[in-house]
Amino acid sequence: MAKGFFFNNKDCYGCMTCSVACITDKLPGNSVTYLRNVTEILVDDPKTYSFMSMSCNHCDNPVCLAVCPVGAYEKLEDGIVRQRHDMCIGCQTCVRECPYGSPNYYDEEGKTHKCDMCVDRQLRGEKPACVEACPGANLEIGDMEELKAMDGADFVSDPDMDIAPNIVIKADPKIKGNPAKYGQVKTS
Repeated sequence: MAKGFFFNNKDCYGCMTCSVACITDKLPGNSVTYLRNVTEILVDDPKTYSFMSMSCNHCDNPVCLAVCPVGAYEKLEDGIVRQRHDMCIGCQTCVRECPYGSPNYYDEEGKTHKCDMCVDRQLRGEKPACVEACPGANLEIGDMEELKAMDGADFVSDPDMDIAPNIVIKADPKIKGNPAKYGQVKTS
C-alpha cells in the first residue's frame, strides 16, 4: 500500500508553518531551499485567498527516479520516494523534470534535496515535521486507500498525468479545477 499526503486546501490559511518545520528538521541553517512550498492560489474574488501546500507527492511512477542518471532515487515498499543524497551529483535533472517542483537544488552543497515524508521520524513513531507542525491540522499522511475514503477528499491525483501522485486534496470551493495544478504558481 502506498502512503500519501492529505491536504485540506479549504482550511489552510497560508501560515507556512509546514514549510518552516520541514526546513528546520531536514536542512537546518538553510533559509533558501524549501522542501514543502506554500503557494498562493489566485481566485476571482480579490478579497479572497487560497493556498496550496505541496512537497513531493511520492508518485507511483516518479519522474525523478526515472530520469536520475546515477540512480540516486529509490521507491520504498510503502511508496515513499527517497533520495540517496550521498549519490546525488547535482545535475538537477530531477529538478527540471518533476512536474511538482519537488526536488530543490541547494547551492551551498551543490546537490538537490527532496521530501522523503520524514521516513526517519516515521520509523521512530512520529509524524512528518510538516504534519506535526500544522496549526490547523490541514496535513495528514496515511495509506492512500484510507485517504481517498476521507470525508471531503475531492481530488486524488491529477488526471492529466500518468505519474499518479499520492496526494488527496480537500478543495476550497473557490478554486476552479484541481488545486494540485496550482502547486508551483507563486511561491510565498
